[in-house]
Amino acid sequence: MYEPGIWISRVSPTPLLLVVARDDTVTVADLALAAYEQAREPKRLALIPGGHFAPYTDQFVLAEAAATGRFREHLGSNTVNNIFAHANGK
Repeated sequence: MYEPGIWISRVSPTPLLLVVARDDTVTVADLALAAYEQAREPKRLALIPGGHFAPYTDQFVLAEAAATGRFREHLGSNTVNNIFAHANGK
């Protein structure tokens, strides 16, 4: 019933970062990887070790680095630095 992967080809031209936990059994990694293959450019994949919650817990540093890198790639470092400074009250 819930199949967000069927819409992935419509995301383009918006830059896409798909963070996939390699051993995820909730959002099955194989289905996420198949959806990634169907996505159009510009796209990036961050394959994170662990299960469903790993990108938010023990692998957060990897997931955060992938997200920050993707933002910098498309927005530029100065814009991203300003966003983070504003979010941190600076």
